[in-house]
Parts: sequence; C-alpha cells; structure tokens
Amino acid sequence: MINKILIIGAGNVATNLGLQLKEGGIEIVGCYSRSIDSTSHLANILHTIQLVDLQLLPDHELILICVPDDNISSVISQLPKDSKIAYTSGTISLQTLPNYPHLGVFYPLQTFTKEKIIDLKTVPFFIEANNNLFEKELYELAKKIGKQATVANSEQRKQLHIAAVFVNNFTNHLVYLAKDHLEKHQLSWENLLPLLEETFVKIKESNPKDIQTGPAKRNDIGVINKHLSELSEETKKVYKAITDSIIHTYHAKL
Repeated sequence: MINKILIIGAGNVATNLGLQLKEGGIEIVGCYSRSIDSTSHLANILHTIQLVDLQLLPDHELILICVPDDNISSVISQLPKDSKIAYTSGTISLQTLPNYPHLGVFYPLQTFTKEKIIDLKTVPFFIEANNNLFEKELYELAKKIGKQATVANSEQRKQLHIAAVFVNNFTNHLVYLAKDHLEKHQLSWENLLPLLEETFVKIKESNPKDIQTGPAKRNDIGVINKHLSELSEETKKVYKAITDSIIHTYHAKL
C-alpha cells in the first residue's frame, strides 16, 4: 500500500488531492511546483515541506504529478527512474511518455477548484500503469479515497475526458452565456436556478435523449429565428450549432 506521496503541482488538482489524501491517512512528504508562492501555500495547508529541487527528494513511495498536460513529459524526465510516478491527466497516453519502469495514471473524473474541496468519496478514479504490480497499488490507493476505482487504458481515458468536457466545461460555458444574456437585459440569472436544478435531477433519473424539450426538439423555426435575432454574433453561433444538433437528432430523415 502506498503511504508516502510527494506532490508535483500546486493548483486545483494538487490542492484537492493533497488535502483528501492527507485526510485519508496518507503522508504528504513534500510538494513542488514552479510557482514558489503557490507551493508555499500548499505546503502550509498540507503541513509538509516545500521542495525547491527535483534532484533532492525526500523519502517517498509515489510521486503524484498534478500539472498541465503539456508539462507532464518534461517533469517526468527530471525525476529519478527508480521512483514510482503517476500523473492525473485524462488525455495523455502512457505510451507517449518517457519509458520509466514504474509509470502510471491516477485520474479523478471531476472538476476541481482550490476554493471548493471535493469529497473524493463521490469521485470515480481511472487507473493505468505500465506494470501489473504498480497498477494494483494505484488501484488500492484510489479505492481507499475515492468512490470507485476502474482500470482504464489510455484510449478509454481519452474518450471519458471528451465526454467530461461536454458535461462540465461546455455546460458551464452555456450557463455563463445565459447569465451574461440576462444581465445585459437587467434580469436576474437566479431565476434560472430552479430550472437548472430540475434539469440535472431529470438527467440523473432518465436518458437525456428521452427528456429533451424546447423549440429545437419541436423544430419550431419561428421561435428559433426570434431567439437568434436577439443574440450577439458570437452567442448566436453557439445557439445555432446546438439547435442544429438537436434538430438533426430528432428530425433527421431516416
């Protein structure tokens, strides 16, 4: 069982995982990132040491890399080859990274911010490693702190991440556009909150395809054109793209 973890990164993912791992009884032996201030802050809240050199590492059983995807490969190349190393990305394939003997993936499928610490007991983890023993260790670590652990290869993780972008990132942006539109018309966006909550209740209980409503589902071109006439050019593009997709889904000729 992995009990001593060194964290590289000091952003949203590192903060959430660090705090939850610590609460789960895992010793965080140190943290490192390029931002001295962010690293200092994370080290303080985790009651651990702030590292300044990746060549001088404390005793550890796992290095957990929580950095942007573009930086993962370069970070790994700076680490000792005999270390067990896992990264948290949903998109980076294990096969594209430096050939280290103990390299794996510890991917929590959730959105994280520093301001709101997520209970990992609600979060599914997806695990992959380049050897069976290390994969089992990561699996057991995820089971200890997360909702569930699933072994998933790089292709499966990529597809999960694509779906997650639709569900989280795109949904959040659509809500932002709605909020911005109402504020431009001096209307409170909070009027939409009951609707938004009911939408997600229904999604959890039913197949989303079966509960679609609205002018695009009805193919109500008159209402759609009225809406388009009220929107800015950029927002109009988003409205039209999604409307066309809905119309195609429900009214495409067989």
